[in-house]
Amino acid sequence: MSDQTPMTGTRRTAHLAVLLAVSLGLSVVERAIPMPVPFLRAGLANIVTVYAIITMGLADALVITLLRVVIASLVTGTFLGPTFALSMGGGLAATLAMGAARTAAPPLGVVGVSLIGALFHNLGQLVVVAALFAGAGPAVRLVPLATLMAAGAGLITGLIATLVIERLGHLGFDGAPGRQEGQA
Repeated sequence: MSDQTPMTGTRRTAHLAVLLAVSLGLSVVERAIPMPVPFLRAGLANIVTVYAIITMGLADALVITLLRVVIASLVTGTFLGPTFALSMGGGLAATLAMGAARTAAPPLGVVGVSLIGALFHNLGQLVVVAALFAGAGPAVRLVPLATLMAAGAGLITGLIATLVIERLGHLGFDGAPGRQEGQA
């Protein structure tokens, strides 16, 4: 459930398109950053997913996640390959878990939602690794490292998402909390 009166029609479509473009841009930027371990990523595009969960709700966040993974994989030539499977598994697990965390009683805040998302993203990827590539043993051995990485990435992503939500709210952006549809 979002903190905002739902947008409808053209305004919602335009908002989703902008968020999708931003998430794709962040994905490209992140891929260009050299990392010491191939699978180690900060999850910059998840800033947009956290923003969407908080301000728009689960359904819109799922649309952004699904389209981001498909479009990014088509652009990078990884569609239906191992990278696509890992991205889709992690993205879906993270988005669904964040949606559940946001609607739990009491709902988690932005950083809490982000931490849950990062943890479930890594766990979702490990499920894909276990199911398609390496079996359960190697995947289970990676759980402590994946959890540690999720804590760092989730914290950073959550703090940035908090700043984005606050900043857009102060600017009176229609998708951000603090401004109801139709208010000046």
